Amino acid sequence: MIYARRYRSHKGPRAPIPVSARTRSSAYPLSTPLARANDLPSLIASFGRAARHLGFTQYVISRLSRAQHASCCEAALQIICVHYPDHWVQHYQKNGYALVDPIHRIAFTQTTPYRWRDIADLNQLEQRVLDEARDAGLVNGITIPIHEPMGRVLLVNLSGQATAPDAQASRRQAYLISAQFHFELERLEIHRSSPAAQRLTPRQCECLTWVARGKSSWIISQLLGISHHTVDYHIDTAMEALDVNSRTSAAVKAAVLGLIRP
Repeated sequence: MIYARRYRSHKGPRAPIPVSARTRSSAYPLSTPLARANDLPSLIASFGRAARHLGFTQYVISRLSRAQHASCCEAALQIICVHYPDHWVQHYQKNGYALVDPIHRIAFTQTTPYRWRDIADLNQLEQRVLDEARDAGLVNGITIPIHEPMGRVLLVNLSGQATAPDAQASRRQAYLISAQFHFELERLEIHRSSPAAQRLTPRQCECLTWVARGKSSWIISQLLGISHHTVDYHIDTAMEALDVNSRTSAAVKAAVLGLIRP
């Protein structure tokens, strides 16, 4: 058993709050694979494994735009990944439920995770959407809304058997992995849009990775099985693409842009 200490502003420290070994051991390793993802499919796969570890076997991640939501849901709703039962996805699309889904309505006003069963003021059609989702096997559903610029919301919808006594801890960790998914998604999007990312070759990135690790051209040549002249060529051309004048600066800039992970 370890303890996390909580403080009050004027009355000094309170008694330590126990943190179970299970919570401690599962909180951090879940996020590690997400940070290592180098493309969207691997990021989604890592998120899925983390979600299943928390008891959420079904998930959908999408982006919703407030500005366009009322007039054109198809333009407003960008699906990033879907891991729901196929028959429910087909039924949902066929009936145009995206237009009346209460999960979407609440997302614009909620900033913390919310359970689907806690959504209030449902009209008859909204209740029908949630009832049919439950009948389709989507139980214990929660949504994590992550607000972005320009009125957009990244929605992480999770469903599964995450129930008491670990439900609250699971929701907290679901929030953490969702926030990191968003962070890594933005990293990958910046990477794809970066002019440098479009110009650097895999071999250039490989050489800069070893430069960042403090290796000389000769050692890199031995590691990669190429001549040190070829290593120098790749590093020089990478420096030119990144608009820097030293190999160290090239490695640093490549790391900042997310092109390499030293």
